[in-house]
Amino acid sequence: MAYDASYDDWFDVPGGDNFADVTELFVAGSQDMEPEEVLLMDGFTLMDAMSAFEIGEPRLDSGMILEEQRRPPFDPLTPLLPEEVCWILDRSFACEMEWHAGKTLSQSVFTILFVHHMPDINPEYLIPEEDDDPQRPRWLITVVMRAAMLGMLKCCDFAWRELSKNRVHDVEDWQGEKCDVSLLEGVNSDLIIHMLDKACDLIRQSDLPEVQIEALCDRLLLRKTLLQLYKLDLLKEAAELWYNIAVTRGLLHRVRTSHQDSLPRDSPASLTMDPHIARRLPNFMPIRVTDLPPFEATCDAIDAYLEYWGEIGHLVNSPSILKWETAGSMHFALHRKPAAAFQRSLVQTLFFDKDMVLGAHWPSWLVDRFFYESIGLSYTTILDAFHRSAPPMQKATMRDVIERRITKLMVPHVRSSWYNPPRRRRHLMKEVLQWHMLYDVMLQDVAQYKPPDPATSVILTAVLRTAQLWRLAASREVILSGFQQELYAPEEKPIAYWYLSRVLEVHLSCIDGLLPVVPRDTAAFRELNFQRSHLTALQLICTALVSLTAGCITSSWRRISLNFLRRYKWVFDPEFDKLAPAEPIPDLFAFPPVLQDLLQDRFYSPAASFQLARDILVDAKQPQEWVGHWGKDRVQYLDNLATICHRLQNATPTSMIELPNFTLGTLQWIPDLHPWFPTVKS
Repeated sequence: MAYDASYDDWFDVPGGDNFADVTELFVAGSQDMEPEEVLLMDGFTLMDAMSAFEIGEPRLDSGMILEEQRRPPFDPLTPLLPEEVCWILDRSFACEMEWHAGKTLSQSVFTILFVHHMPDINPEYLIPEEDDDPQRPRWLITVVMRAAMLGMLKCCDFAWRELSKNRVHDVEDWQGEKCDVSLLEGVNSDLIIHMLDKACDLIRQSDLPEVQIEALCDRLLLRKTLLQLYKLDLLKEAAELWYNIAVTRGLLHRVRTSHQDSLPRDSPASLTMDPHIARRLPNFMPIRVTDLPPFEATCDAIDAYLEYWGEIGHLVNSPSILKWETAGSMHFALHRKPAAAFQRSLVQTLFFDKDMVLGAHWPSWLVDRFFYESIGLSYTTILDAFHRSAPPMQKATMRDVIERRITKLMVPHVRSSWYNPPRRRRHLMKEVLQWHMLYDVMLQDVAQYKPPDPATSVILTAVLRTAQLWRLAASREVILSGFQQELYAPEEKPIAYWYLSRVLEVHLSCIDGLLPVVPRDTAAFRELNFQRSHLTALQLICTALVSLTAGCITSSWRRISLNFLRRYKWVFDPEFDKLAPAEPIPDLFAFPPVLQDLLQDRFYSPAASFQLARDILVDAKQPQEWVGHWGKDRVQYLDNLATICHRLQNATPTSMIELPNFTLGTLQWIPDLHPWFPTVKS
């Protein structure tokens, strides 16, 4: 082919081909620059420089390796003393708990370099050492360390499998990126338990001092019991749960007391941890180096982990919607730290999985418990009432509607108590409409029925009120959760307390209509009676706070109206317009007259309202045996609420005449002190 000079023009490089190596020039120029200092030309920003790289490159943010971060190559067979092995095993528990606390595997578990060198410490692949140091025997690495690392990875595997069921959400609740590192997905857990036992036997037969033997065995046995907890089928082996928890707690106490906080500066054990390991792993999360907490905090985290595992055992042994509902709601009402994502996912799976409730009941069981625990009437009794009243063609339809809708509502409702707080709030917002749709369907059908006697008529009315009860309870939780999550601006708080008081008023009216119908010897009657006292106290508190916080409203009415529409969009859904009126209707125009009447009532006393609410709460603190294990949590919740009332009572006006002298800054909303109501500034 003939040479064509114009052909090379397509490959011409700007500046020509005569390049000069300027590396030394840049090296010399950078000597006077500080670390992380950047020189940019005029008009050329750091964003322009970053845009030159491939977008999405996972290692783009890995950063520069500083001189103090450089480490010698890791040798997994470096001999270690028994106390150094114990230190590493303690760090493995800390790393595992940090993953459960929300960090990535690359920031926690994978920072232990033995995880990436498991084949290198397999004794089957190694030549026996002839001159083994008796103080640093190789089997501490190839048997003890290997068994402990395998146990840790298998525990993470069990947790990862549960977490990946989408009961909780990756990135939002937990970090699931494995970075292409094996969690021993194909290894049988019983084999690892056998290896842990074998390692303990080898330690006991060794010539190590007794103190070191006990320390090593305690840590291996702690790992073993944790692994056994993970692999338990709680629906079938709940009895073994308590034994494992007791043993684990005893071992944790022994490990806590024998922990060594620090090692000599030249100890090779420190090289087994690399907080910058994410630089060498394929991952798609921003790389961030984090410090592990003190071991005392790790032990506290494991103890809390065990405590919640015990609560799961109580839940499994409590086939009751009321108890599950109480257990979930008390965590939010007491503003406790949420459980680990693994355990929240496990609770949801145990409640309903593979079309079975608690592994033993068909979904229709939910319908029967729903009615019996809400209004004290069995589903059979309710069906008989419908059959006696409805035309023959509607009997099957009504039963289908009840079972299908209630099951569809109850499963996610119970599970939502183990969502993270924002997701739970969003779910309850949607649920308010679903409950009202169920009420509307029942109302339309019942309107066509002709009860043959007053007793049947009472049952049909009670069924309608049941759907109202659950809708109003969901509405209450949505409004209160806004305070807990600090969503309300100061001028929104009086309106939130006002609307909540209206919800509570309708809820109390609904309970008053049900109590004469509910059999007095049922848990439903005792629960409704308790809720009547509880909600009355809440309404008194809310009404008093409306008068005290009215001074927060400083914006124009138009601004307040727009905020109200956005904040309560869950009750302004257009679907409500197609249904029966959902009391209380969110009418903001009803707020100013109520507020004006309240402020002009010279005889109204906020302090007296708080005192009355406190008296009601103290009277309600009787044994709550119908909610089982969570009765003590209820009593604590009432105690906290009564304490807030007592503080507010002593610091608020005794009449509205004194309101102008009240300083609004006295009230402080601190969720850690109380999630919903203010406390008094000391």
